[in-house]
Amino acid sequence: MTATAANADDSAGNQMRAVYVAKAAESALVLDDDDLLVLEQCERVADILAELDSAISTHGVSIVSASGATKINPAVIESRQQRIALTRLMAVMDQRIAAAKAGTNATPGGQSGVRGVYTGTGAQNQQRDAERRVRGQKGGQ
Repeated sequence: MTATAANADDSAGNQMRAVYVAKAAESALVLDDDDLLVLEQCERVADILAELDSAISTHGVSIVSASGATKINPAVIESRQQRIALTRLMAVMDQRIAAAKAGTNATPGGQSGVRGVYTGTGAQNQQRDAERRVRGQKGGQ
């Protein structure tokens, strides 16, 4: 085996595959084609993250632009996005394995996986809470 082949076997994606194949085997499950597609996406994202982490280690968290301004390394931003994607994909894999193990099509309790990224200001929650307080005061009178 060449050094490149050995490194490929040790890639983050291959390690990710090994974890989920082991989880499935532990539950005596055979991963379906669609499970393998999700797992392949996990592998790809894990490998991309490894490359981004390497770039961040090499170039640092901040870089100096051509105009001389210091700004955040774009690899840091992309790494964050890829980590979110990987977390969601891992939740899907865990969910599918748990559902298959339980003999159902969905996980118990209707769990739907990782929620999206919160981007609000909180105003919608404050408005909702104010409306609930008003309703609560009307009901108590």
